[in-house]
Amino acid sequence: MTTPLLVGAMLGSLVVGRIETGALCLLVAAGAAARAGARPPSRAWIASMTISAAFAWALNLYLTPGRALAGLPALLGRAPTSEGLELGALLTLRVAGAFVSLQGLRASWNAEQATDAAARVLKPLARFRVPVSETRMMVGLALRFAPLLRTEAVRIARVQELRAGRPSHGPREWLQRRRAAIVPTLVGALERAERVALALEARHYPLRSADDAPQSQGPPGLPWQMAGAALAGTALLWRG
Repeated sequence: MTTPLLVGAMLGSLVVGRIETGALCLLVAAGAAARAGARPPSRAWIASMTISAAFAWALNLYLTPGRALAGLPALLGRAPTSEGLELGALLTLRVAGAFVSLQGLRASWNAEQATDAAARVLKPLARFRVPVSETRMMVGLALRFAPLLRTEAVRIARVQELRAGRPSHGPREWLQRRRAAIVPTLVGALERAERVALALEARHYPLRSADDAPQSQGPPGLPWQMAGAALAGTALLWRG
């Protein structure tokens, strides 16, 4: 039931222009994601997110013109500004709000439900000969086979490491190992795609319309839809 609220929080986080509305979108996304049963991100993602946010904050702090901040040193002849500090905080809130909303949507939907929901939204474009049903099927297959492709890529990389007999030394050898693993991974992916295409053709697999897709849950209530639309609209309109 919180899916429209998560979508509204994600859209609002992408277009937000004020710290107040960015914090609101993040708080709403966190509450809705917790109710949807979303799992916390991994430590590696938290570390990469923290490093990226700090780097973006530093760039905004020193490259945005405005009022100079006292107490902070200048860097390469540029002084930190209060406007850059605010823009860095806003960028961090936008990225965090969008990611938390996406985590909640991952807990609420599986891959096939997400593609069906997107196909329902894009269904009017089919009148203009946009291949909505074909795109839905391709995206659904890609999302379903992506974990298998990742597992196979990791397995091939480990086999290449065992064949080499020792860890890689230097960036050049590391790139050679990655290239030696990428080529068989791509070949295996193409062979699997061909087998899947032949299996679908042999079974006369029809292009299912998004309206015929089974829904594990009932349609979201009108209050949730209005709340999600209001959150996204507030973030979009209150940018000044």
